[in-house]
Amino acid sequence: MLAWLACATCAFAAELTPTEVIARARAALAQDPAALAKVRSLQFELTSVDAAGKPAGFTLLEVNAPDQRYQLSLNANRSVEEILATNGNEGWRKSTQTTQIGVLRSEFVSVLRDMAMSDLTFFAAPAERQGVVKAAPASEINGRKQVAVEYAYKSGFRLIRHFDAETFRLTATDQPMPDGKTQRQLVIATTIVEGILFTQKEAILIDGKKVAEATYEKIAVNPTLAPIHFIFPTR
Repeated sequence: MLAWLACATCAFAAELTPTEVIARARAALAQDPAALAKVRSLQFELTSVDAAGKPAGFTLLEVNAPDQRYQLSLNANRSVEEILATNGNEGWRKSTQTTQIGVLRSEFVSVLRDMAMSDLTFFAAPAERQGVVKAAPASEINGRKQVAVEYAYKSGFRLIRHFDAETFRLTATDQPMPDGKTQRQLVIATTIVEGILFTQKEAILIDGKKVAEATYEKIAVNPTLAPIHFIFPTR
């Protein structure tokens, strides 16, 4: 009887529409899903190691409503710093390896804007003018059945989120790469911050091969972010 009930649950999950899957996934993030709509900014500090477990770098990621994004990356020995940012309308790249400030192409800025909105909206479908969602093939990850939703933004930003068919917690996120390969972020551990469930540790795989592991050392909800991070630098 228990085995039959488990299978029936998975079959039911597989028949859910993308909208229903998203609603359940958002409910799994917080006891009060309404709290998700109150998030206006997020800040993440993460460290990464390569496949051999050696330090690979540090990243500070900030997103600010509605679509601002700031990413500061340091290499393993912190000798090189690179900033990639957008204030919604324009984007830039700045590195300690050069004195020049790189202006990002408008199509790349659009992708970064959608990435910021995706982070801030917690699995919600994009607005009709921004993109669509559709059901993706069901799968099994680490022995557990999954339901999946594909998000396709008009900017070209694409990702597939795999949710556990029973708990509806996020299991993995797949993103196509320019070279045709697929990057997967596989959730290893989670944590709760301000009543919201976040990924705390994830494995990074390229076409199924583990290449890195990232640990979110600090996660802040609705922090006050430095305005200068979203102002185009003059030098």
